[in-house]
Amino acid sequence: MEREFEGRPNSFFIRLRCLGKRMGITFADGELWKEHRQFTVKHLKNVGFGKTAMEAEIKKELQSILDYINRHKSKPINPKTILAMSVMNILWKFTAGERIKEDRLNFLLDLLSARSRAFSMAGGWLNQWPWIRFLLPELSGFTLIKEMNKQISDIIEETIARHKNKTINGDDFMYSFLDEMNGKTKESFTEEQLKIICLDILIAGSQTTSNVLEFAILTVLRNKVIQEKIFEEITNVLGYETPSWADSSRLIYTNAFLLEVQRYFTIVPLAGPRRVLEDVNMDGYIIPKDTTILIAVGDVHFDPDIWEDPDKFIPERFIDEHGNIKNTEHMYPFGIGRRRCPGDSLAKSFIFIVFVGIMQAYRIECSNGVLPSEEPLIGLISSARPYTAEFLARQ
Repeated sequence: MEREFEGRPNSFFIRLRCLGKRMGITFADGELWKEHRQFTVKHLKNVGFGKTAMEAEIKKELQSILDYINRHKSKPINPKTILAMSVMNILWKFTAGERIKEDRLNFLLDLLSARSRAFSMAGGWLNQWPWIRFLLPELSGFTLIKEMNKQISDIIEETIARHKNKTINGDDFMYSFLDEMNGKTKESFTEEQLKIICLDILIAGSQTTSNVLEFAILTVLRNKVIQEKIFEEITNVLGYETPSWADSSRLIYTNAFLLEVQRYFTIVPLAGPRRVLEDVNMDGYIIPKDTTILIAVGDVHFDPDIWEDPDKFIPERFIDEHGNIKNTEHMYPFGIGRRRCPGDSLAKSFIFIVFVGIMQAYRIECSNGVLPSEEPLIGLISSARPYTAEFLARQ
């Protein structure tokens, strides 16, 4: 993606999402964005994000997911709760050195999922007519966004306070940021900026990764043949060994299946809005500087010029005649260019390790004889309609 497309619009809606100012990483641009994206990626890596330490955390979460299923397997389980909580816990561990308390995390996840639904309509209304918040605070989604901002701010502010008092042990991103801030060499390192970067991290990781897994579980629940094929591959290649990200090159069919889930159920059908930084000539059309453009990832993932039978779910489309993975150059589940999601290493590893771990241990069956619909709920992001499944131990 060319650099002319790296800006972000400066709209009421975006400022509202960033606690009133265009700061943080997701919706900032220019020097602030470059400096802080680079710092955040580098320092998250320094504390183990994207490395062996992260894989160890994912395996720990896999174990707690399997324990949860084991404790509740006598009745149907809705996979949503446990999956989203696990992703958030790993993210928060590297960001802030600890887990978020369970009741608080559940409350936060409920707010975030309501936000995704409210934003699909409210984004338009609040952006076009910001005054609508005074007339229809509930209906426009304004009340919900304010409530969510307050809840997330409280969690982040409490954690920052504990870092200042040095009551959290270990190394994490927040300590790195506060050290930089106390060094006083760079004016852009403020507590407010730290707070909004943490907000960006929580929002980015809250549902996208877990939604892919929900769709993956839903698909094997609806398709016994695919489920058995995946289980057979896992048994032949891994046996009962705990999966690692490195195994994704050995579990070809499983990997292709997860790619097809991310194509077929594109979680972010419209990538975040971009602002054009200068006049651009695209296919003979002039796009004026400062125009807001949206990238329709969903359309690319269903383009019949790229994919044969795009409306059909076919994992094999990602496997070539030599049994290797192919066609991934047209997949944009994590965006594109320098605005690409910096958490993609966590997302990919988490999706693979947790899915393989669950498939290895359980057969997934329909809970009430009625197949749940695969029709997604489309908001800011795409999510599966709430469903339950029965998890039957494999051995």
